[in-house]
Amino acid sequence: MAGPEPEQKPAQDVRKTITILFADIVDSSRLSLTLDPEALQNLLARYFDEMSSIIQRHGGIVERYVGDEIMAAFGVPMLHEDDALRAVSAAVEMRDTLATLNHELETVWGVQLAHRIGLNTGEVFTGADRQGHRFLTGEAVRIAKRLQEAAAPNEILIGEATHKLVGHAVVVKSSSPRALKHGEKFPAIVVVNVIARAAGFQRRFEAPFVGRKRQRARIETIFRRDVFENKTCRLLTVLGEKGVGKSRLVSEFAGSLSDDVIVARGRCLPYGEGITYWPLADIIRDITGAEGVDPRKQSAARIAESLGGGDEAELIAERVAELLGFGGQEPAFSEETFWAVRRLFEVLAGERPLVIVVDDLHWAESTFLDLIEYVVDISVDFPIMIVGMAREELLKKRNGKKRKGWGAGKPNATTIKLEPLSEAECHEMISNLLDHVPLSPAVELKITSAAEGNPFFVEELVAMLVDEELITRKENCWVARSDLSELPVPSTISALLAVRLEGLPVDERAILTTAAVEGAVFHRSAVAELARPALDPVLDDGLLALVHRDLIRQDASDPSGEEAYRFRHVLIRDAAYNSLSKNVRADLHERFAAWLEMEPREHLRESDEIVGYHLEKAIECRSALKPRDSRVASLRAQAAARFEAAARRAFARGHRSAAIALLQRVCELLSEDSRQRMVLPELAAALIECGRLAEAEDVLGKAEKLAAVANDERAASHVLVQQHLLRLLHVEKGGIEEAARATGLVIPEFERFKDSLGLCHARRLEALFYWNEARAEAAAEAWKRAAVHAMVAGNRHLYNEILTWIASSLWFGPTPADEGIRRCELMREDVRESPESEAAILRHLGGLQAMVGRFDLARQLLATSNAVYADLEVTLDAATSQNEAVVELLAGNPDAAEESLRKGYLALQEMGDRMFLPTTAAFLARAVLEQGRDEEAEDLAKQSAELAAKGDLLSQILWRGVRARVLARRAQLEEAEALASEAVVLAEATDFINHRADALMDLSHVFKASGRRDEAVNSASEALRLYQLKRNLVSASATRLWLEG
Repeated sequence: MAGPEPEQKPAQDVRKTITILFADIVDSSRLSLTLDPEALQNLLARYFDEMSSIIQRHGGIVERYVGDEIMAAFGVPMLHEDDALRAVSAAVEMRDTLATLNHELETVWGVQLAHRIGLNTGEVFTGADRQGHRFLTGEAVRIAKRLQEAAAPNEILIGEATHKLVGHAVVVKSSSPRALKHGEKFPAIVVVNVIARAAGFQRRFEAPFVGRKRQRARIETIFRRDVFENKTCRLLTVLGEKGVGKSRLVSEFAGSLSDDVIVARGRCLPYGEGITYWPLADIIRDITGAEGVDPRKQSAARIAESLGGGDEAELIAERVAELLGFGGQEPAFSEETFWAVRRLFEVLAGERPLVIVVDDLHWAESTFLDLIEYVVDISVDFPIMIVGMAREELLKKRNGKKRKGWGAGKPNATTIKLEPLSEAECHEMISNLLDHVPLSPAVELKITSAAEGNPFFVEELVAMLVDEELITRKENCWVARSDLSELPVPSTISALLAVRLEGLPVDERAILTTAAVEGAVFHRSAVAELARPALDPVLDDGLLALVHRDLIRQDASDPSGEEAYRFRHVLIRDAAYNSLSKNVRADLHERFAAWLEMEPREHLRESDEIVGYHLEKAIECRSALKPRDSRVASLRAQAAARFEAAARRAFARGHRSAAIALLQRVCELLSEDSRQRMVLPELAAALIECGRLAEAEDVLGKAEKLAAVANDERAASHVLVQQHLLRLLHVEKGGIEEAARATGLVIPEFERFKDSLGLCHARRLEALFYWNEARAEAAAEAWKRAAVHAMVAGNRHLYNEILTWIASSLWFGPTPADEGIRRCELMREDVRESPESEAAILRHLGGLQAMVGRFDLARQLLATSNAVYADLEVTLDAATSQNEAVVELLAGNPDAAEESLRKGYLALQEMGDRMFLPTTAAFLARAVLEQGRDEEAEDLAKQSAELAAKGDLLSQILWRGVRARVLARRAQLEEAEALASEAVVLAEATDFINHRADALMDLSHVFKASGRRDEAVNSASEALRLYQLKRNLVSASATRLWLEG
């Protein structure tokens, strides 16, 4: 008979994973041709009665009979963690029973039957219709039916999902994909047999044992001191949740014992006939060494033989045989049978210490538990150790009664509760499972976070990632094939968690499923809002009960101090959430979002992204239920608006990657909305800022097509601005001239639409091509106009970013250094809310401080800037490393300048940038030149020359100066003078005053190498005048020394 069931709950509309079985009689139409209708009905009734009793005995329910077909479900109304194995066991028994039944059918009706059986496991939607009849719908049902149709007569086919859950307990044979109806092919597995007493999925014990040193030492001490040395009986109970490592710990202990110890094992079963003493039958089999799977086939003589014979041995064997049904009688309880088991253990222990291991003790019948306690109480002077492994259900109510004081008050009883492994131990497990080949830290973190210290969960998650090729081994590391943002839950784990949740009282489960909507961390106030008024009277008691059940725990990390809780495992939260119907999910997500909007909580002060997320989840559910639901369009617009606001906030904090991800979600939400055409250019702009230029180009290509199809001139103008920005970055031929023309076209267009954001982007583009021409003041004026438009548009992020460019004009342009420092400090205060913008201004401020000789302060400012960039993972700006190089070159440390420039140079190369790379290469050439490595300096200068656009005046000036100096040292004076003179002429067209002076100094060096001292002095004197105008005290001082020498 089946084991005790939890209290069954009324049918509710839920989603759950169950196993469905279909059985259908082969060629039943021929029966109607040969049998009278009444005879046929009697025959079918006999078949259905026999098959139904088998299904029910294994814990399934017959959902319906249709003609000659049976549909059964395992997992409704209540789930069991072994539903899949129960279903397959039932199918095998149905197949075998039909062979026996056919003798009767042949005798009575002159016919024999064959049937086809198909099983599949998967998610279904189940509940009760208006008439109170249960319904089951879902793809899993359809596949089970198709498998049944594809099976051969008397064959059992199961799907892959079922096989994953029963693989260790079944004998199968491979089969090619079966052709189903409509030409569909489906992978199928043929079940040959079920292995008696085997678990459907087992722990992997081949990996090295991790942790539990203290608990193992305690067990070994109890055995050595109390059992082996003092010859006393001990009861040891190892408690813990499923998969926490009870069996592995005890297995390691038992495996370490010498041959002088008898070790016998038994396992309690969750259901079945004669399960009361089933573990004892396993133990007897171990003791006697009996072959075969059914102990009832063994004789009492085998037991007596193991006891060495004699009258008492015969009596013990006879009583034990009666208890186990060996003698062909029904098992019966009596004091004599308990005595016989006790004496069996005592006699064996009289020869060698005896260790009895009983697994899954929480499934044991009360009579078997009584037997264990009886032995422990009476056999106190015998070296017997009974080790039981159980979940904490052992100590809780069973059939409405509580097992009081299991082991309590007994001086020879010990209970060890296993807690989860530490994070470090989980990492060690992962390393062992992956043969010590490194795995991405991000993926490891996902595994350890999801497993929460449960070794079984770690094993199953790793196995799933490997088996499903979500991670693959490449050379000396494991890499993820995707971002694994949502880690799939293996079916072996989800089955366990679903059963645990379904066994909860109705109110507690309602609290848990409602809480799951908020997330892994949830707040009492949110649950109260979503569940009222139904749960108001029971909410506090229910939360406390869930804490005691170790399903949730109070969370003290909430800064608001509001009452918050955290799911014990994120997988528990997922299981609770997945049990909700999509209709209920959608409703709860919408209500939660509305509640946040109406009553924003302190702990959710910046709730835009959270509201957007819940609206997005509601959209996902409603779209699945009604793809054309008119409400979905409204939800999409609301969610998109929230994500846009969250993206702006992320930009303001410098979290570009987060902002990009949010904008991508906006674009997905607006896939059928005209507003997408306006958001795509913003996404492209963000990608450009992050250095993800190829992605930006793809986004702009899509945006251009959408704008053209819709004839949307405003959107097309936004696209055009970003496209020309990309062309400048790629240094395409004619890019500056085309950008200037494009700006002239789009500005009137944006003015016509009063589009402040568009005007801001256009003025930024205008400033950039002025900047490319090294016209700092003109660029600054364009940036100032852009900043005004940014403020009108309400885009503080763009405003802050523009101020950083204005700061750069103060560094490069004609503004005196001391005035530049003053204005940079003011702008630094203005952008305090944006760490990234402040970091950028600090770089320019550091360069200005270096000009006036404050090198320590300059380095400190740059170090602070670098730390912020590293924290924010900023890409493009951090790669422009010229500020640090200038500081170190001014300080006379070209080697330090080279180190900084080298990093930026490589980073820009990796990004595919061509706008900043030529300038960085030229600066790097200068740093190398100052260290006397002329050849390398010339190579870098040539690279800069090849990469630089004609209009990139700064790069054109810099590379010419370096090459001129190298050539002069080689006495190639004519060519050197030509290059240096070209650099001076180019520089005179700019207001980059330091670089104009630097070009004059390069020419002065060439003149000096030519022996033309007067011309050298004249060039240097003009350079000194420019340095003084800039208040570049360091360069001015160096120039004076040069002139004096």
